[in-house]
Amino acid sequence: MTSPSLHTAAVDILAEDAWPGPGDGELPPPLSGFVVSAFSPMASAAADRCLEQVHGTLGTRTPTEPAAETGDGRPGPGRPAARTAIVLATRGGDLETHTATAVAVDAGKSAAPLLFFQSVPNAVVGHIAKRWELTGPVICFSPDDATGDPLGEALDITRSLVAGGDAEEALVLLVEQAGPDGGPGSARALLVRPAPGAGEGS
Repeated sequence: MTSPSLHTAAVDILAEDAWPGPGDGELPPPLSGFVVSAFSPMASAAADRCLEQVHGTLGTRTPTEPAAETGDGRPGPGRPAARTAIVLATRGGDLETHTATAVAVDAGKSAAPLLFFQSVPNAVVGHIAKRWELTGPVICFSPDDATGDPLGEALDITRSLVAGGDAEEALVLLVEQAGPDGGPGSARALLVRPAPGAGEGS
């Protein structure tokens, strides 16, 4: 887990998780309807792990039940879903899907139809929203430049959505297929809500 920053100090982190984690294999679990690339399965796996901490395991949660609370007053498993936005940030996007499509086109072959469907991050974001019954807006973006701050920009978007009344909280996803120096891909998920008073006086 990343150390607290000036950005995360301005939000309440309700839950956080990532893929891969301790004991994970080289590839994330397969995701029905998504092929070739690990981008969408990584994003979905991280999102599931994060949301399960608050909403409980899919298939067992009952959204109409009263909200449970943890010992520190934060919502616990089984909490009814708020109007939750999804904000996905990625520098490189789905590199494996783009590469597979380009290879097929260069060879004069037809690319698999599913590759067109999953060629934009909105596809997996929509999958996550439907799976978890999240009703807020969805936004996918790349940082302004190579030195941009994906988390900082995603949290700025979250604060704007909440301030505008479009959402109460956001599931922030940071997904990259190639880490720094060509390291393995990873996905990080944070369920966040602007801290009380955040942005006041600015």
